[in-house]
Amino acid sequence: MISPKLRIVLIVLFIICGIIAPFAQLGSYVIFAFWATALILLMGHFRHGPMLGILVALRKGNIPQAEKLINTVKHPEWLSPRYQAYYQFANALVASHHQDIDATEKYSKTALELGYLHVKEKGILLYNLARVAFERKDWEKAKTQLAELKTLSVEDLHLKKRIEELEQALRKVA
Repeated sequence: MISPKLRIVLIVLFIICGIIAPFAQLGSYVIFAFWATALILLMGHFRHGPMLGILVALRKGNIPQAEKLINTVKHPEWLSPRYQAYYQFANALVASHHQDIDATEKYSKTALELGYLHVKEKGILLYNLARVAFERKDWEKAKTQLAELKTLSVEDLHLKKRIEELEQALRKVA
């Protein structure tokens, strides 16, 4: 896991080495290796971005670090489709943490539309959508989201507990 700043420094360093190598008469294989490494790092920078770091920060519960890394992605549309889905997933979790239900709904729907997520992540997003509907007092939509969530085979005990709590809250208001 390379930080975005370090990745840029390495790209620039390999490009400089690729430019200097012919003057130092290092040979065509070395020159090719410098340019190929710079190109691979550059492609990785735009296709994958800091997504691994973002997901690790979220898993550790370090929301400020995840938010900082999310903000380093300037063009999320340049990420590969799978990483775009995880970018939206991460944004949904951060928005949920900040109690921003509009952003949570927007990012959750976008991530689900993109697909490419594992069952656990889909379950978390569906739970977020059900919770958003509950907070907006749209009981039917919340029940629909929970029903869709139950069709998934989610094994996460923490998520199952949250689902039960939301179901109990829905029973109380209905």
